[in-house]
Amino acid sequence: MNWRKLIDIIFPYIETLPDDQVEKDKERLAEDLASINSAKFRQNEEHALDEARRVAASEDQRVKTAESKATTYLAVLAALVPLLITLQSTYWESKAGPAPSGLKFVVLITAMVYVMAAGYHSFKALQVSGFQRVGEADVASAWGSSRPLARLTRNILLASRRSRDVVNSKVTRIRVIHHHLLRAFVAFILLLLLDPLFYSLGYRVQKTTDDERGQTVVIESNAYLNEKPGAYLYPGKDEIKQSGRKSEESVKSILVKPADKTKNK
Repeated sequence: MNWRKLIDIIFPYIETLPDDQVEKDKERLAEDLASINSAKFRQNEEHALDEARRVAASEDQRVKTAESKATTYLAVLAALVPLLITLQSTYWESKAGPAPSGLKFVVLITAMVYVMAAGYHSFKALQVSGFQRVGEADVASAWGSSRPLARLTRNILLASRRSRDVVNSKVTRIRVIHHHLLRAFVAFILLLLLDPLFYSLGYRVQKTTDDERGQTVVIESNAYLNEKPGAYLYPGKDEIKQSGRKSEESVKSILVKPADKTKNK
């Protein structure tokens, strides 16, 4: 498999055309424009005008559909923002679930990258640039010629042909947005399934109770007779072991209490 195809599967993107392909497209555009300009439309001018309008209407419909989808996708992306905030609060502030935090972080970042890429292409699809249409001046100039219908037909076809690349770009971006949102959706589903999956594999959450979190431990020992009763000491390994706690982090300090002599007897 080509590495470009692999990257496109993981992260769909719009590939830049090579220089030779760009030159071919320019030559094709010039040929099409020359063909339209050379057309005479002498036979059945009304029918030619209707066909030109049909072509222009088709291109306009493609633009409207692409921009409508881009607007809808932006609304979906805006709705995902509270979800991202909720997920961040759930997985990092409360540290819920047995799945590793690092794995959750990677999956969440992946989903956010897809969401941001979809938003970028949505804004680009809504940009108005390079699209041409027949305006009032074109109609007025057409009716000032000897054959107004033929002139108007030519103007409509020229505007549609010059706008084709822009329309194709909008449609392409909509397809890329669709792929990014699909992958973001899969990433969110995976993020929600991580905890149940690790739980089913036998992993459990290691929680520290309030009684074990940074508490002062009271121990009875004659080893601290030189210390004043009630003195606070930093816990060592022996003291931690004597206190019955599992880790040094669970003990804030040691409160010295002399052992009862009757117990030692």
